[in-house]
Amino acid sequence: MTLAIEFKSPIPPPSKFHASRTVGIYSSGKFINDPQGRHDAYVEVWSAPCNIGEGTEVEGWREHQVCLAVATQMALTIPMEVNHERAKRDAAKL
Repeated sequence: MTLAIEFKSPIPPPSKFHASRTVGIYSSGKFINDPQGRHDAYVEVWSAPCNIGEGTEVEGWREHQVCLAVATQMALTIPMEVNHERAKRDAAKL
């Protein structure tokens, strides 16, 4: 498993374009079964124009949002037999 997090921008102070306690999340994931059994995930964290359930839509709010962080993760699954064989081989070396 690998995980990488890149912090892109500080959290902007609250304003008419930036919420004080809400962010927006974009997430994408895919599972690649054959031949690897791999799961990839990609996440972006963005500032939000207002707190959930508060405020009104302000014209042009999208242009003022900033990407706060980006994270990628990759997990690889292997058959259990591979681990059993590796354990037997390592035990035989002892």
